[in-house]
Amino acid sequence: MRALLFFYLFMSLLNAQKIPIIIDADTANEVDDLFALSGALSEPSFNIIGITASQFNTSPLASSNTALESKIINDKILKLANINSIPSLLGSPSPISDISNINNSQASSFIIKNARLYTNENPLHIVILGSCTNVATAIINAPDILNKIKVYYLGFWHNPKTNSYNKNEFNSRNDPLAVNFLLNSLDLDLSIMTATTSQHLIFKRNELDVYLSNNNSLGSYLIDRWDSYDRWWDDEDKGKKQWIMWDIAIIEAIANGNYSQFELFDSPSENLHRKIKIFTKINVSEIKKRYWDKMQTFNQINQ
Repeated sequence: MRALLFFYLFMSLLNAQKIPIIIDADTANEVDDLFALSGALSEPSFNIIGITASQFNTSPLASSNTALESKIINDKILKLANINSIPSLLGSPSPISDISNINNSQASSFIIKNARLYTNENPLHIVILGSCTNVATAIINAPDILNKIKVYYLGFWHNPKTNSYNKNEFNSRNDPLAVNFLLNSLDLDLSIMTATTSQHLIFKRNELDVYLSNNNSLGSYLIDRWDSYDRWWDDEDKGKKQWIMWDIAIIEAIANGNYSQFELFDSPSENLHRKIKIFTKINVSEIKKRYWDKMQTFNQINQ
């Protein structure tokens, strides 16, 4: 009995030293989301509180409920990784249409409940890999969580030299009201991994054969997703020999700050004037090495 109690105390202390994080992902959208989520699950510095599923309504492949599509894949990845301790929540199926009248989803309710367990000194980290719908909804309905969270967002294009913004980017287009709400939230600690920066993180198809074992169910699933996904936006690489891993860039930037750089910039001119953090550089080679090292270890454990 004492040994069991010691074990639980040890695990609680270990988790307290890790980064508490909720991952909000439009996992069914394409391929990089699955690889990023798998990398997050294998990340030793993360204490993943939950995974929430977000919508991606502007995709030409979108169903009537893209958030549900994402949750199904989130559940599948957790099962293949032999993880049953991390909750998986369904987010809103549609973008915000009226900030003054919006209901919570499972995902936003989960974010609110957990954010209230944290403090300004020890915030809950939330990383948005798709639309901002779930996180914006949570803040709109519970503004008291603003000083208890630290939000990371993968979205829009940005020119660091001129500090010019282009919100005509996939994640941003999926919920413009939500994106602007986060930008206009003065007290929100907001860090952005732009498409401009993350576009440089490219994986090659032949790397999968080297680093992902076909004898491992999760590795096989990731390989199959790469090979079978209908990449509707790109006619130049019909053989899918490479893929931009946008989402991995932000996950790895949170996990290890040594492989990325950020600067403070004024927010877009159309938004509330304030400073936001924007990642301007990533060390592609080091990120890839670190990612594949931990994925190989993780896959060996789960074989």
